[in-house]
Amino acid sequence: MASTREFRPRSALARLLRLPGRTAVPTYETDRVGEVPRRDERETVFARHDLHRYFGKGTPEFTEYYGSHQDQLEIDTEIAGMPGLASRAGDDAHMYSAVIASIRTLAADSAVDGEPAPSRVEMAPARAALKVKEFAKVIGADLAGVGPLRQEWVHSHVGRSLGNHEGFERWGTPVDLRSHTSAIALGFRMPDDLVRSAPEFPVLLATVRGYGLGAWVSVQLARYIRHLGYSARAHHVYNYRVLAVPVAVDCGLGELSRAGFLLTREMGLGVRLAVVTTDMPLEHDDPVDLGIQSFCERCRICAENCPSGAIPTGAKTESNGIMKWQMDAESCYRFWNNVGTDCSICLASCPWTKPATRFHRLMATLAGIRGPHQSLMVLGDKLFYGSGGYRPGPRPEFIDAPTSNPSTPTPPPAGESATGESESAEPPTAEPPADEPTVEEPADERRTSVTS
Repeated sequence: MASTREFRPRSALARLLRLPGRTAVPTYETDRVGEVPRRDERETVFARHDLHRYFGKGTPEFTEYYGSHQDQLEIDTEIAGMPGLASRAGDDAHMYSAVIASIRTLAADSAVDGEPAPSRVEMAPARAALKVKEFAKVIGADLAGVGPLRQEWVHSHVGRSLGNHEGFERWGTPVDLRSHTSAIALGFRMPDDLVRSAPEFPVLLATVRGYGLGAWVSVQLARYIRHLGYSARAHHVYNYRVLAVPVAVDCGLGELSRAGFLLTREMGLGVRLAVVTTDMPLEHDDPVDLGIQSFCERCRICAENCPSGAIPTGAKTESNGIMKWQMDAESCYRFWNNVGTDCSICLASCPWTKPATRFHRLMATLAGIRGPHQSLMVLGDKLFYGSGGYRPGPRPEFIDAPTSNPSTPTPPPAGESATGESESAEPPTAEPPADEPTVEEPADERRTSVTS
């Protein structure tokens, strides 16, 4: 439902100074230039990788998809033959596979969805919104916001079914969430020390930690709402039915960035997302204008440090009815599968992704005020954190040095530039126990967002 309260605009002084704050419409609305079609999840790089991992050449699903997407077959086949995530982590890869296997258990349809209680608990929309947001934080969310569920952010068809695995909707199933009018977006902080290790293995643990918490919290929150008598569905890794980034923008968590991730004032790019959709009447939060569009226009740090060149350095271009910075998902994903992690140099190098100190909170406030000083802040970040490009921080003591692979670019140790061009020897990859099916990467929500 729409917000039950009147929008409270920023004060005249705040508008004059162009201070960040709540706004009447999401900032992407100023970049809308046409109709935004619903996105087919089958077209994402993750779902296409699943065609190779779970289905294989000659299956009806493989034949149907590549029959109409022949231009993608060569790059997808190349990526499918690469070592993959955690392939160079040695025995530490079992940390990753243990979390992924647990997330997958929480991704089955019986976990994310279910029948609501037969009788409804009635409460005012404002009170209901307060309860769901605060309960989400109690059980582990760092951020929670409520907004409308726009049908343009709902996938048109299921693309990730783990090979039509039992308990999951089959590949190609149409998605229908028209009865759900509200979304609860949930944000989970990635630990700063692990993020700063990018692109080495510890950053992959930061990623799956965020997605693991997202799965745990969203499943419990959806179940709580169903206990109140309302329909509710969790959306998290391996079972997204919505585009998490634009949903989070609508819920007031942050804005879309040059790198394609959600950028929040509290965590910069170092945040992972989950969503709960529902038909429960909830008061909606207003979206935010944090000055990020203006800042990202002036700042190209993520693009300049991107080892795959996937993030554009130029102006926004039109894609799917929205003017945006269009990233090259295939180039990014190819690098992931070469380097053995989800890279995340863009996250770590972003001026907004800093520890939650008083100084950095002040800098975030100043960075959100539009003006030429934003360019000076970008220059200051480069001077303070290193003008020679991004350099990874030290890996945590409990993580072993990365193993090597002759076909894989090796992330440099701390203190060396991240060229990703060194060569080394192949390690054994961590395999889950025999009673657990093999699992791989979670679906990075930026590859399935409005930026796709």
